[in-house]
Amino acid sequence: EEGVPIPGCVGPYCNQLPYGVYPTPLYEAIACILLAGVLWSLRKKFRKPGQLFSMYLIFNGLERFLVEKIRVNVKMDLFGLHPTQAEVISFFLVLAGVTLWWRQKNLTQR
Repeated sequence: EEGVPIPGCVGPYCNQLPYGVYPTPLYEAIACILLAGVLWSLRKKFRKPGQLFSMYLIFNGLERFLVEKIRVNVKMDLFGLHPTQAEVISFFLVLAGVTLWWRQKNLTQR
């Protein structure tokens, strides 16, 4: 029910957006395939448990955040900022990845 009505169309799915949008599912699929390739190439460089997963969280969060910048979504009002829900989730993915990476580094140095 979003958008403007299509002239001459009858039924529940007769609306269109008044402007063109990016094919973000395609962009996200391409980015995730590239991310899988990068992680596959790095898998033997990481010897400690959790490092590869933390890299996945960081890269996936960054990828998701960048795609959400061009996606049409409802904005929230959060502490004076106006992110989308997916941007907030992306931020926490990157934060979790950095935290896990930092903990792995500190736990192994002891």
